[in-house]
Amino acid sequence: MRVRENLKRGTVEMVLLHLLSEREMYGYEILSEMKERSNGQFAIKDGSMYPILYRMIDKGFIEDEQVLVGRRRTRVYYHITELGKEHLETIKEEYKAVTKGITELLDSHVTLPSSRPANK
Repeated sequence: MRVRENLKRGTVEMVLLHLLSEREMYGYEILSEMKERSNGQFAIKDGSMYPILYRMIDKGFIEDEQVLVGRRRTRVYYHITELGKEHLETIKEEYKAVTKGITELLDSHVTLPSSRPANK
């Protein structure tokens, strides 16, 4: 699996909660918004998104509501709960701390002595 896919996997929940903290959305709208706002760099398949949405519903972070659109078609809208807002703030802070630490590590240029024993 590519590095980009692994990095995305760890941040999808945070991104979904962030988008839903701005307004309620239905599935296709979430995917479109995610792709557009990241200039195509953060796009996932719906088959990957829905299990995460369902898990967040089970945890009480979001709620869903079926809305009749037209005569026969329904659309499921998702919106964030107060618990979800609290969780979003927590994971955003954790994400910022981890990325700051990684950036500092990658930007540091310290030459460490070798830990290999000297040949005798």
